[in-house]
Amino acid sequence: MILERLKALSKYGEIISGSRTEIKIRDEIKKFLEDVCDEIRITPIRTLNWEQRELIFECNGKRFNAISLPYSLSIDIEAQVVGEFDECKNNVIKIKVNDLYEINKYYIRSVDSGCFGVIFTLDDKMRKFIIKYGDLLSYKPNPPPPIPAIYVKASDFPYITGKCRILLKTSINPYATGYIIEGIVNSRNENKAIHITAHHDHWFYGERDDLLAVALLPEFASNLYEIHLISFTAEESGAINFSTFSWSYGSRTFLQKIINLDNIILNINLDNIGENNIVIKTVPSMVTNIRKFYDNVISIPEIYTDSYSYVKKGIPSINIESAPNPHYHSESDIIEAKDDRIINNIKITINLINRIINNNIEFNVKEMEEYLKNIMYNLPLSLKTYLINITDKLNQNDIYILRELFKFYGGIISLDKPYANVKLFHKIIGIEEARSASSKICIEDLGCLEKVKDYEEYNRYYSYYISELKEQITNDYLDKLYLLLKKFL
Repeated sequence: MILERLKALSKYGEIISGSRTEIKIRDEIKKFLEDVCDEIRITPIRTLNWEQRELIFECNGKRFNAISLPYSLSIDIEAQVVGEFDECKNNVIKIKVNDLYEINKYYIRSVDSGCFGVIFTLDDKMRKFIIKYGDLLSYKPNPPPPIPAIYVKASDFPYITGKCRILLKTSINPYATGYIIEGIVNSRNENKAIHITAHHDHWFYGERDDLLAVALLPEFASNLYEIHLISFTAEESGAINFSTFSWSYGSRTFLQKIINLDNIILNINLDNIGENNIVIKTVPSMVTNIRKFYDNVISIPEIYTDSYSYVKKGIPSINIESAPNPHYHSESDIIEAKDDRIINNIKITINLINRIINNNIEFNVKEMEEYLKNIMYNLPLSLKTYLINITDKLNQNDIYILRELFKFYGGIISLDKPYANVKLFHKIIGIEEARSASSKICIEDLGCLEKVKDYEEYNRYYSYYISELKEQITNDYLDKLYLLLKKFL
């Protein structure tokens, strides 16, 4: 039944948030949730819809199979292809990446180097990844990507030489409508809800990312808690205003509309369930509880999926995934019905979640206390003093304090690395990294920092700037912690 539901969803092909096809998959999800839920809610949200309409890519008269990367704009250019950034001005550069998450550091460098366009490849699978220009990890409006980026298969890459033409036609609707489907299973305790979440927008067929998770939603029920089975739109794309925090927009918007978040005691998010080992990422306080049922648990929130939206709202979250996923964002993301490894992971996931939601949810605040102790040596003295008082409140098993602390998590990414790290009090950690880093450091909800020169006089005043910025951010944190502690005076 689960795999039948999966194939019923993937038959619609690629679902881009805000597209007409999303309406079809919305109705399909609604139909199978109606069989198990007491109430169905459909929440429309504004999204940015981008779609490729036409792409002609040819070099020296030979046409190549290629796809454009969202959110490339319509353009018709002809230029020489080069392989080095110092040759890139007014030309098109081709770049082979080792990881899709390297695309944006090279895209930003391509724009800054005056390139007319970028040609990416990774391997012999067609893949998609959103290109961004501006400060990474920003929720604010950003400029659109100024040059086109296309992707080709690695087997074609050596033959892309000489003068090439990119004729690209795309459509962008910044006022499109995406849909969040929510099924509610009532319980005796309506004041305590668990949200089990997945997303239905996807690139290509998207069976691992994330339609299998959507197909699993009807398998979960609890005798103890009200269960909300939710399929989000706009996880892959759809954030309005070209925000560089381009993912998980649907879940962020959904949570902003909920008046009382205190009733949500837990989020369990499923993303990229496939054939490799199941990995669970969560917040400190949940590890001990989960390890009663499953061993492979990491005490770090996952930033690149919808569970992070819950963490930022102070809601404990568990993210369940298979890692690694070699089919990520690719045309090969199709599940074979007889793959025993995937079938086994389906059984593990269903059993794990049903055991969690049918037992009392317990929070081990000692885990957060230990985490705070481990990071205190990286924090200013004034902040440490407040955190000692916070720890005293945690010792009283204060769940309110615990949830408020989750809101201090944030992401940091160095442009010489593919992935962002998630840290508590991330702005201070990121600012200190930027003091001596050789590459640009981007900090969620703050901006990017870069030491652009390296000589004695500049270094002295750059360090002064970093110290002043750190003091300002420290004071902001102190104000928030003071208000938090004031509730107990």
